[in-house]
Amino acid sequence: MKVMKNNIIYSILIVLLIYQATAAGQSTGYLQLDQLTLDDAVNWSLNNSPSLIMKRLKLQKDEQELSRIRRSKTPDIYLSGDFRRNLIIPTTPIPASIMDPAADPGEMLYMKFNTGWNSAAGINLSLDIFNPAASRQTSEQKMQNRISNYDLQISENDLQAEVAKAYAACVISQDQLESFRDDTVFYSKSLADAELLYKKNQISLTDRNNIVIACNTSLMQYHNAENVLSEAKANLLYLLGEEVSPGNLASLHLSENIPALYRKMSPETNEFINSSHVTGKGSDLSRQSEIIALAQSRVKSSQLKSAPSLSLKGFYGSNYYSNDFNPGNIDYWHGNSYLAASLKIPLAQAFTLKKETSQFRLQENIERENLRDMQNRKSKDLIEAADKLAVSVKEYEITGKNYELSVQNLDASRAQLYKEYLQEKDLLEEQVRCRNTYQKFLEAAYNVFINTIELQKLESE
Repeated sequence: MKVMKNNIIYSILIVLLIYQATAAGQSTGYLQLDQLTLDDAVNWSLNNSPSLIMKRLKLQKDEQELSRIRRSKTPDIYLSGDFRRNLIIPTTPIPASIMDPAADPGEMLYMKFNTGWNSAAGINLSLDIFNPAASRQTSEQKMQNRISNYDLQISENDLQAEVAKAYAACVISQDQLESFRDDTVFYSKSLADAELLYKKNQISLTDRNNIVIACNTSLMQYHNAENVLSEAKANLLYLLGEEVSPGNLASLHLSENIPALYRKMSPETNEFINSSHVTGKGSDLSRQSEIIALAQSRVKSSQLKSAPSLSLKGFYGSNYYSNDFNPGNIDYWHGNSYLAASLKIPLAQAFTLKKETSQFRLQENIERENLRDMQNRKSKDLIEAADKLAVSVKEYEITGKNYELSVQNLDASRAQLYKEYLQEKDLLEEQVRCRNTYQKFLEAAYNVFINTIELQKLESE
């Protein structure tokens, strides 16, 4: 009975351990490479990209620096203590009349104003009441933190655009590979038929060789397409922050095709543009405005450096004086306390600060002109990007219709070949025309993806 009870307890513990391990694995999360969607790729890259993680860590570092600057404004209170052995005590001459009024006026006595051992121990206070060099550190660090935050937003927007481009490149590369695979199968079959016809003297050597060349060209294009797809997958894995390994390359399969991506990117739907992926509007311009504010603050900081500085120092403790080392004897300890205010007025430094202030003013003007240039360039780029996108959408629609017509022509040519109304070389020519039309269709689709992403990126700058 006791053994059965122990077995039940062990079984329960094992089940609990398995449940906890499963829950831990689910909470950690993983990227499903075999059915990767565009949204999953973008979301994963935002959380897993090493470059973004580094920028977030830098932002945390800047926040800690702001906390440090704030804490530095508080009084510095600390304990101090030391013991000193005076090997040679300096001797100071004094008039002998101080000790003996009857002494000659020119007579001198030599006295030692220290002991063999002395020490000081107590509490110290140090406070900068007004320090021109550090008066604007807090506000400038806040500006620097906002700039770092804008840098993070810009990096997130850039990464989203790069991931979307890489995803689209993988989709198109996959479609191109499948197209070349179909061509290779077709040309291989055509070559087999041509060999039989050539042996029967039903086609010329030239026709047979042309089919061999077409088959070899198709095979070469297929291998090149494999390489292009592998490079596109490797680039996507890198942007996702995943290991670029043969296993991940083999596991990576995209769940969205060209029509699905076109619906996301199409200006009529704006599914991707209007999604929650966009993290900020005008990040570049906002960042530049913050840089101008920081330049203005540095001008004021430079001007303040010529102002007087006021500090406060204090000490409360005791001093030890004795020719013998006996710190336990309280008779040798004597109280000591002071509070001192220090005022420092720069004189010569005021002349050198004029050049520094002038340089900061020039930098401020440079940043203002840079902002104006960025605004003008953005307006120009937005108009060009919108026009380019509109043209690429029309090109996509036209090439799509051309491809449908080309497929109809190819089907008609195959039917004519079956009825022996058409020669094999004519069908091959139609096959090449159809493939070229499809490649143009893919290029047009890719242009829609790229131009839409670029427009989205410009709108978020």
